[in-house]
Amino acid sequence: MDGFDWEWQRLRAESELKDLEGDAFETRFQSVVKSLWQEDFTPTIPMGRRGDLKCDGFRTSTGTVYQCYGPRYGQANVEDALAKIDEDFRGATAHWGTRLREWKFVVNLYRDKLPSELVRKIEQLAEELDVPAGPLTRSDILDLIKSLTADERVRLYGRAPRGTDMARITYANLGRALTLIRRAIATNPNEPVPLSADLATKVAFNALSDATRHFLSIGQTGVAKVEEYLRDQPDPEEAERMAQGFKARYAECVASGLEPDHTFREMVIFAGGGTGEAERDTAALAIVTRFFVTCQIFEIPVVSVVP
Repeated sequence: MDGFDWEWQRLRAESELKDLEGDAFETRFQSVVKSLWQEDFTPTIPMGRRGDLKCDGFRTSTGTVYQCYGPRYGQANVEDALAKIDEDFRGATAHWGTRLREWKFVVNLYRDKLPSELVRKIEQLAEELDVPAGPLTRSDILDLIKSLTADERVRLYGRAPRGTDMARITYANLGRALTLIRRAIATNPNEPVPLSADLATKVAFNALSDATRHFLSIGQTGVAKVEEYLRDQPDPEEAERMAQGFKARYAECVASGLEPDHTFREMVIFAGGGTGEAERDTAALAIVTRFFVTCQIFEIPVVSVVP
């Protein structure tokens, strides 16, 4: 199950990183690498007039100074970022001297893309100061999280839903998850619900991974509970409104150019999942699977009609 646990933990980690900025981003990075490198890494805090000596963490074995940059909404102000790189890299060189053997700019930017000017600035300073340097991005942080022990990843990010969890879905947790969706959906969709496509065929048609197939197969066992919950709602159009909300969010993901598996993760987050709380994550998976099998989200396989 560890491979499936990691895919689910990555969902939560990606969701978390999107919302982290400033000190919160720095703290999460420190906690991840401290768990990974143990005594080889020392997180730092500012103290006194000299602050943090231009260092948010130091790895002893490699002589690496880490400096974090987590702008709001993951949007870099290039001029501010260039100034920060220059000040922090030069400052670290002055404060750490020969102990500094490598410098890393830990960045949390939208879609994991660095402006070319930042990459060039780091390269220029690395040559000028004669210290190897480079960025450490969201995807790099995800790789570090993946390198943690299975138990440590579960501690930080929870575990994937199991088939047995579906049997314990409650109306309360379904209601909590669906409440989140109600805030983001249209109010008057009356489109008919198309017939369900075969689950395996639809998974293959949408080029979804084995991990996503696994989660959908588990989620399918909870679809009946979701249907029961929706039927019991006093508003008879509740299910249609939910369907419209999922369609709209799915269309946004497609328009953004997300890969199918990334889109699936976004749909789970939209349904209130990726929290690390087993009950809420299980409910979210069941809800997403319901709208997957009823063809409200993802593409419907084309069926050839023989005349």
